[in-house]
Amino acid sequence: MASPKLNLALNKDAGVIISLAANKMGTSKRNIISLALVEILKNVYDKRFIDSLASDITTTVSTATTISEQVQIKIEDIDRHGYSRRVFFGLLISDYFLNNRDKFSLEQNELDEGMKSKGHIEITIDKATKDKIISYCEKNAMTVSSLFSHYILNEEIKTCAYVISEKAHLNLLLSENVKSELKNKAKSTNRTYRFYLNLVAEQIISNIST
Repeated sequence: MASPKLNLALNKDAGVIISLAANKMGTSKRNIISLALVEILKNVYDKRFIDSLASDITTTVSTATTISEQVQIKIEDIDRHGYSRRVFFGLLISDYFLNNRDKFSLEQNELDEGMKSKGHIEITIDKATKDKIISYCEKNAMTVSSLFSHYILNEEIKTCAYVISEKAHLNLLLSENVKSELKNKAKSTNRTYRFYLNLVAEQIISNIST
């Protein structure tokens, strides 16, 4: 069975931010939109707020993204106050990226082709941690590698230790740009990059559990 699709009408500037974020992370725009949807679906929106977005944000870019069945169910349960799914979620996603452009530390310049190339990194990780992250990504229609890339580039890693009760292996596909940032951040904390990736995993678990 094909995965559900969500058609969107996006603001042009928000579309540029999404493209730049995807380029920086070495992933697809679908994964970037999925990251935003996780945050958006945590909240309830009244008609006055949506009407204000419709008044302030021009949506001229049409796109479509793949979502999970779990996200589809959440979307169907939301009161859209008379707006179509395409416009309602297009406005919310546009607003999210217009207000969070600084979080993604975007560069206007295209990355060199060499920095876009990808390579595998395998780490040893706690099995329960791995299973929770994979389940979270499947539920929210994003790849595990894109989630790690986002945390490496854009999120503060506040955890300083981890425990492996049962060993498991996790294979990540990261762009050279992300790997370069990973190694810089690991070095700045006087840790190996594999150790740092376990801290990233612990931070993910901490954040998605709240």
